[in-house]
Amino acid sequence: MKRWSESIEIEAPIEQVWQYFDQSLDQMKKVMPNIVEHRRIHSSGEAVGNVYRQAYSLGERNEDYEVTIVEYNDGETEKKLTYSYTLAGVYDIQATYLLEKIGKTKTKFTYLSSNRPRRWYLRLLILFSNDQAVTNFVRRVKRVAEEEYQSA
Repeated sequence: MKRWSESIEIEAPIEQVWQYFDQSLDQMKKVMPNIVEHRRIHSSGEAVGNVYRQAYSLGERNEDYEVTIVEYNDGETEKKLTYSYTLAGVYDIQATYLLEKIGKTKTKFTYLSSNRPRRWYLRLLILFSNDQAVTNFVRRVKRVAEEEYQSA
């Protein structure tokens, strides 16, 4: 299993940043532009256990998968969303978005991801993968949140 983690401070209130992870497709697309569908297909009655059908498109490659919320905390000073899914039937992925309130208009955003190949020969490929996608993602969240907060 390969794990990645990246943190960044964002000059925007915690609620401003949290909205990108609120399960609204319009908000999610701002920081994850390749997601083309995100709709709930099973409700547990609580956030944890909810299952969403998600579709992702990158060029000619399209993937559909089910995302399950495994951890959810919408506190005043800390917010956390963890979900898991299987990508293309070959990778079990778990991702966590952790937001911590640093001040009235400052938030620490941490993104954690783990990727477990389901096939032995993919373990070699993942060993040599880097964290560039994770770094790019946290920077995109920072840019979008700060731009929207400053223009509000």
